[in-house]
Amino acid sequence: MNTKANHRQPPNLFFEIIKGLGANKLTLALLVTIFVSGFSVVQVTHLARGQLIEQDKLLQERDELDLEWRYLLVEEEFYSQHARIEEVATSQLKMKRPMSQDEQVIIVK
Repeated sequence: MNTKANHRQPPNLFFEIIKGLGANKLTLALLVTIFVSGFSVVQVTHLARGQLIEQDKLLQERDELDLEWRYLLVEEEFYSQHARIEEVATSQLKMKRPMSQDEQVIIVK
């Protein structure tokens, strides 16, 4: 009897799948399309996450700049009030800065 016929190896599943896909071109095309679509989804998701991180950084920078702008407005308001006081003092109260000859130096021992 033939011992080779009785001990035949089972077919390799991977090669059988490849042969089946090669036989049916539509199935192969759909499989390739599925893989390309899956990789595209992964890539687009990665890019979207990167853009969201960038957007968060820009929003944080905008908030910091807005806060700095508010501090500058407060500082401007402070200096403009000082200028207004000085203007009122010179025009309405007839005050003026003393000249150097009007100053007196007192030395305390």
